[in-house]
Formats: sequence, C-alpha cells, structure tokens
Amino acid sequence: MVRNLPTDRLLLMLVVATGFAVILGGWAASLVHAEATGLEQLALRVAIGAVFFLALVGTWYQFTKMDTETAA
Repeated sequence: MVRNLPTDRLLLMLVVATGFAVILGGWAASLVHAEATGLEQLALRVAIGAVFFLALVGTWYQFTKMDTETAA
C-alpha cells in the first residue's frame, strides 16, 4: 500500500540524515579509525551505524507524531 507522504517531510529527513552522517557519523568513525583495530573497529562501526539509524527513525517518528496531533 502506497502512502501519501508529504514532500516537505522527505526533504527534512534528507537534511537530517545528511547532517547526522557528516557531523556525528564522520566524527565518530574517524575516532574509531584512529583508535581501534580489528574486530573492535568493526563492532564500533556497526554501533555507530545503529545509533545513526535509530536517530533517523526517532526523527521520522516525531514528524509522524506532529502530523497526527495537527490532524486531530
């Protein structure tokens, strides 16, 4: 089923994703690259990716919550 998603929300998510990836993801990944080796480095990179994904899901949830509150 295709939902009618507003384009402004998708644009905001693109801006949020780019900001998180560049500022937080790049900074954290550079620290991991400089300090960790082997399996520890892989685990830390996966953890950074998981935090990044959870931040995006949380932002999407907040946008959906605002839409529901405004519609009611």
